[in-house]
Amino acid sequence: MGVSKNIGVFVILVVLIFSKAKSQKINGVCFVSPSSKELFSNFNSLDRINANWVALTPYAFSKANEPSVKFNYKHSWWGEQTEGTISMIKQAKMEGLKIMLKPHVWVMGEGWCGQFDLKTEQEWEQWQKEYAKYILSNAKIAQQYNVEMLCIGTEYKIAATKRVVFWKGLIKAIRKIYKGKITYAANWDNFQNIKFWEGLDYIGVDSYYPLSKTKDANKKELNDTWKKIVSTLKNFSESQDKKIIFTEFGYKSVNFSAWNQWEIESIKPDKNVNLKAQENAYRLLFQNIWTQKWFGGGFLWKWFADDKKSGGENNSDYTPQHKPVEKIIKQYYK
Repeated sequence: MGVSKNIGVFVILVVLIFSKAKSQKINGVCFVSPSSKELFSNFNSLDRINANWVALTPYAFSKANEPSVKFNYKHSWWGEQTEGTISMIKQAKMEGLKIMLKPHVWVMGEGWCGQFDLKTEQEWEQWQKEYAKYILSNAKIAQQYNVEMLCIGTEYKIAATKRVVFWKGLIKAIRKIYKGKITYAANWDNFQNIKFWEGLDYIGVDSYYPLSKTKDANKKELNDTWKKIVSTLKNFSESQDKKIIFTEFGYKSVNFSAWNQWEIESIKPDKNVNLKAQENAYRLLFQNIWTQKWFGGGFLWKWFADDKKSGGENNSDYTPQHKPVEKIIKQYYK
C-alpha cells in the first residue's frame, strides 16, 4: 500500500514537472504597434490562443545609404514611441505576459533593412553611434520595467556580417545596462553567417522559409521540407550550444501561403483568400518544430490591437485573428 502511494506521488510530481517545462516554451505573438493611444486598451484577445509572450516593436527609421537612425520619432505611431512602448509594457505585465522588446529599423522608401549598406568607414562609424544609442535606450527601458528579453537587431544581413566587432561591443555595452535575456533576429537564410551568437542567450531566426510551391500548401511537401530544415537548425543549435527561437514566423491566409513570402506580401488583404493554406502551413510548422528540445518557442507574425476589426475569414493578411487557424495555434500554445 505504501509503495503504491509513493509511486502515485512520484507520478504526480513527474506530471507537474513536465507540465511546467512545457509551459516555459515561448508561445508568443508579434504585437502590431497601434497608431494611436485610443486603439489600445489591453492584450485580452491573446487569451483565445493561450499566448504567454508578446513582442513589442519600437521602430526606428533610416534612409538608404545614409548613416542616420531616428527613433522615438514624433511622426511615428503611438505604439512605436517611448510613451506607447512603456504603456504597453506596463499593461502586459499587469496581464501576466512576458515581453520581448524588439527594436526594428525601417528603411524609408524600401522597408527591409537587409540590404542596408554604407560606402565609407566614416559613415559606418556614424551609423554605429546612432544605432547603439537606439538600442541602449531600449535596453534601459527593458531593465527599468523588468522586460524578460531584448532583441538587439532585426534582419541586418549586410551590417550584421560587415561590422561584427561593433555588434560584439554593443552586446557588452547592453550587458552592463540590462540583466535579462538577449537575442538577435536573423533572417532565415542568414543566421549561419552571424558571428556573434556566443554573446547572446538565444539564436533568433525570422522563419519565412519557402516550404511549398502548391496553392494550398501541400502537407507532404511541407513535411519533407521541414525535415531538412529541422536537421539544419538542430545541428546549428548544438554547434552553438544555444536554443533557437523563431523571433518571427507566420503565414498569410492566401494562395501559395507557404512559398516565397516576399512575392506574396504585396497581395491586398481581401484578395486570393485561402484559409486552408494558412492552416496547413501552421500545423506542419508546429508538428515539426514545437516539440524539439533545442527549440525555445517563437512569436507569430502578427496580431493587431483592434481585435474586433482585425482578420476574419475574408482576410488574406498574416494575422490569424478570427480565422480557423486560431484553433491550431491554441492547441499548440496550451
